[in-house]
Amino acid sequence: MNPLHHVARWAVNRKLGHLRWEAPGRLSGGVRPSRSFLYIHVPFCESICPFCMFNAHKLDRRSIQVQDYFAALKQELLMYEAAGFDFGAAYVGGGTPALVHEELARFLEFVRDRFDLAEVSVEANPRVSDAAVQSFRAVGVDRLSVGVQSFDDGMLARLGRLEAYGSGAEIRERVNRLLGQFRIVNVDFIFNLPDHDPEVLARDLQTAVDDGIDQLTTYPLMEAQQNRSYVDRQGRIDYDLEAYLYKRVILPTLRERYTPVSSWCFSRKDKPEVDMLDEYVVDYFDYVGIGTGSMSLHDGRVSVNAYTLPLYQRLVAQGRLPVVLESAPLARRDYMLYYLMMALFGRRVDCKKFEAIFGVPLKRALWPECTALRAMGLVYARGDHIYTNERGMYVFLMILREFFTHVNRFRSLAREASHKLERHPAAPKLSFEPVLD
Repeated sequence: MNPLHHVARWAVNRKLGHLRWEAPGRLSGGVRPSRSFLYIHVPFCESICPFCMFNAHKLDRRSIQVQDYFAALKQELLMYEAAGFDFGAAYVGGGTPALVHEELARFLEFVRDRFDLAEVSVEANPRVSDAAVQSFRAVGVDRLSVGVQSFDDGMLARLGRLEAYGSGAEIRERVNRLLGQFRIVNVDFIFNLPDHDPEVLARDLQTAVDDGIDQLTTYPLMEAQQNRSYVDRQGRIDYDLEAYLYKRVILPTLRERYTPVSSWCFSRKDKPEVDMLDEYVVDYFDYVGIGTGSMSLHDGRVSVNAYTLPLYQRLVAQGRLPVVLESAPLARRDYMLYYLMMALFGRRVDCKKFEAIFGVPLKRALWPECTALRAMGLVYARGDHIYTNERGMYVFLMILREFFTHVNRFRSLAREASHKLERHPAAPKLSFEPVLD
């Protein structure tokens, strides 16, 4: 196994494993108005994919759960607006947001009435309906991200998606119909399942290249409490195979026609407007997540929302911010390291921007880390920017994979905290008093 894998795991666990959690509620006393990024979680799915690590709930179309959920989302958003927050862009994840496109489109109109959003990205499954596409176009969605995962029928069956979304040929046809309807159509592929056949991955990627897909996101399988039984049934994750698939399959297949805009996201070279990423945390240093199980990073604190639908809706109905976990403030140097990690996962760090944010030059503030990155041959400098080379791209893919694996532990903690709050409902009441229009 690549020794840098152990270094990445050790470094991430050392920092995130010692994050201190405090009682939620501090946001109401010390928030500073700022222009942030808005993440909106829509948890509903027709069926739950066995490899999924996110907070998802099976949709019950016979109930009013969707209407109740979006009413709670509006209330939560208004709490942040009342506290002085301003949002410049939004990402809608899930779940499968396109399943409830009518309610989501109305909610996005509600958001746009209050905030000047420069861009909006929405996730969808391969069976996104024509009606959903029209709803999203009508409210100005810029980027549609389709969770294809593979065009190979055998791989789709292994992922539990063949029956749910049809054959690879059917999925390919649907994706091609989406091209040109949004500024960006992104397709997600998962790689490094145990014994993942390199030829299958190469065919999947070449198919997307031949079809001229605007953007491809290739993310490795990650372990979480939510998908552990599935991963265990599949077999051991092989990180040497992960490195081979990334370096010998993904990069060579995409290199000619796609530009890596992060370690695992690639945009067409001939379409400069394809400039939005799946990982908004790369471009937005400060973000707020609304909805059940959403995570935020604001004012140096990490927070996680209530994980269950009933608790999330009850806390919001009571005028409480639905946060069940909130960290102590990150140390200033840790905040700098987080910024550096995300920027280099996104392939470049702007040294002038770093100094403007932190008030100190990058090479002085993080001299040991900058020196080590250069000594290991992972980065190069050009003007006021530092960039990763292809070797560095894989190292930061490993780091982000470990980062998100640890973030999944935060989600598990939030689920435990939610169950405790459901049994013992006393919680601090926050001072926001939103009023729905």
